[in-house]
Amino acid sequence: MKKIILGLLLTVFLAGCSEGRTVVQEEWEVSPTFEIPITFGNGTKGTYVLIGEEGRLGFLIGSGNEGEVEAEPIIKGIENKYMWHFWGKDEELNGNFKVIGINEEGEEHKVLLQNMGMPTSEKVWEYPNMGLSSNNGADTHIPSGMEFQTSGLWKLKVYFDENFFGEIVVNVVEG
Repeated sequence: MKKIILGLLLTVFLAGCSEGRTVVQEEWEVSPTFEIPITFGNGTKGTYVLIGEEGRLGFLIGSGNEGEVEAEPIIKGIENKYMWHFWGKDEELNGNFKVIGINEEGEEHKVLLQNMGMPTSEKVWEYPNMGLSSNNGADTHIPSGMEFQTSGLWKLKVYFDENFFGEIVVNVVEG
């Protein structure tokens, strides 16, 4: 008898759970910006502005003379070049550089561009291993082209080979 009652209660519970199912959507917050001091080729002191996680990963969204720099917006549908900077151990930073772009609707999109600016420009998931090359105090850096097909928040999940390295949330604006 206990088994029957337990079975009925479980059935009622499961039926109640399937009715009115609500999905809790994760709240995304735009990643913070941080600055890297630089000296330009002419000896002028300047600053790079990156978006991401200071001391881990970020990409350049602004540069200028010291005290005059502002972050540039990321504009929907516009191909642009971005310089990624990474801090970490050599073994974390080796392998193919991969970015999975996820828009607010949860759809995954290729955002990296191959042959940027050329008639044969195409979106790709990853770039081949570029090797380690320190720059601006980062342990390595990688230039990339990116384009976002919709405005709104985008989560960029970064991998080296299949190893998750970090993520950045950006706000893409209308042109």
